[in-house]
Amino acid sequence: MENSDFQLVPEHIPKDHPLVTRDYSLFTPAIEKMVSTIGRWLDDQFDGATIYGASRLGKSSAVDNWLEGLLAARYGGFIPMVIWSHTESGGASASGRFYANLLEAAKHRLARSTRSPTERLGMLVDRFEQLSAQAGGRFVVLVIDEAQGMTMREWLWLVELHSMLEKKRIRLCVISIASVQFRDDPINLAMAGGAHVAARFLLTAARFHGICDEAQLGYVMSGYDEGSEWPEGSGVSFTASIVPELWSNGFRIASYAAPLWEEFINQLPHRYDGPHEIPMKTISVVCRRILLLLASGRAVSDVLSKKSISEIVEHSGHGALMAIISAGAPRGRTPKG
Repeated sequence: MENSDFQLVPEHIPKDHPLVTRDYSLFTPAIEKMVSTIGRWLDDQFDGATIYGASRLGKSSAVDNWLEGLLAARYGGFIPMVIWSHTESGGASASGRFYANLLEAAKHRLARSTRSPTERLGMLVDRFEQLSAQAGGRFVVLVIDEAQGMTMREWLWLVELHSMLEKKRIRLCVISIASVQFRDDPINLAMAGGAHVAARFLLTAARFHGICDEAQLGYVMSGYDEGSEWPEGSGVSFTASIVPELWSNGFRIASYAAPLWEEFINQLPHRYDGPHEIPMKTISVVCRRILLLLASGRAVSDVLSKKSISEIVEHSGHGALMAIISAGAPRGRTPKG
């Protein structure tokens, strides 16, 4: 255990290092599957679909850091995509605020100018038409993160936008990124009188997974050793830049995937009733702490002993997070995907 005055980040580590700021994202098998699935939906010209999963698995990070670039690589050029993290628009008369939020996400220079709701809707249609033309096609993708917060009013306003774009022969595909409970929303919407919303935007769905086994954990942890870089353009990985001497002597954090996986499973809550999938939130906290402890001069045999690994995993909040995931897991049927 550390002393009460212990500081995790050693003074010699630059304060702008991604491991210090936690401003980074590692590629995972779930990201690869998500991009492939959304690409298939775009190929099939779906009007809408949903990626759902438990909290803190890395869905938002995947959208913010990987989705647009990987889809652009898949299609060989610019993707007309707008990514919006949902924020509540307000009361029944707040359609103008809803459209303003979408204009801001679409990087319209007059997004916050004073306009009527009708004018803002027209501006949004024009902006989406501009994006589709820039890509040389007749489609545009709207990704809504935190879509479980969308109200019926907001879905109906989105239907209006979709219909106006259809009249201009522009296809809008809406990809919703949401919590695992959201997979039941199409039925709930239909029962509440929104069957046309569900049929248009929520007809199909795929699950976003956490890290499912030791092999996947090792793959993700290898990102610290090989799939990362700091400073930018240096070719030096996070592990090499944080513990250069250990790196030169052959240390690789991915080599410790097996004992970490064992401890993640050992510390699942009593009567845990969710999937054995570890959130990227937990993995990043644990790996960050290991590397920074090593950077402070502690021995590998000390930091990565069985007792220390157990303490680090417990310190990460792993048990509490998995208890929350278990409490939110739908009962009575196994999630597909």
